[in-house]
Amino acid sequence: MDGQRARRWALAALVPLVLVASGVFVLRWLSAPDPPKLPEPFREQLAARVVDIIEHDSTFDGGYDPDARPVCAASVFGVAPDSADTVDEVRTIYTLVFCQYLPKADIGKGPGIDLGSLSGVSMPIALHLGPPVTHQEPEEGEGVYGDSIRRIFPKPLQEAAFNAAIDPAMKNAADDRIMRLLPSPSHS
Repeated sequence: MDGQRARRWALAALVPLVLVASGVFVLRWLSAPDPPKLPEPFREQLAARVVDIIEHDSTFDGGYDPDARPVCAASVFGVAPDSADTVDEVRTIYTLVFCQYLPKADIGKGPGIDLGSLSGVSMPIALHLGPPVTHQEPEEGEGVYGDSIRRIFPKPLQEAAFNAAIDPAMKNAADDRIMRLLPSPSHS
């Protein structure tokens, strides 16, 4: 009888362990893998490419004045294919863009413009390098924004897209780029 009791006790102790292990396996199987970490120099090259493309893309105007020039900064959080090691291998860049719109009339005013008064936009986008080059941005509005994030971004990158927030360094980078566009004050 003692042997039988010991086997029941061992079985009773084993069942919860098997259930916990099974649950962990199922959760891991259902959850998306973490996106691969991109080396900083690679991210910087990709961000520079994003900025160059977006600033020259007439379809990326954010609904602002067509007589304004977008000046942007970007923070890349993913690529496709995720195995890409070089910029040339990348087909899609997943990024947060921050753009300020510099009215062309203000460019001639020089460094005295109020950077805080410039309109701007910040959003996660998927930049498809084509050809042709296209971009997808989340739709605005209650109930559609989340669905569009889930449609545009692969599951491992959705959290980054939902939580995309402007790093003060991005605003500073855009401000610095604006200041370099403005003519220097002349010395007479």
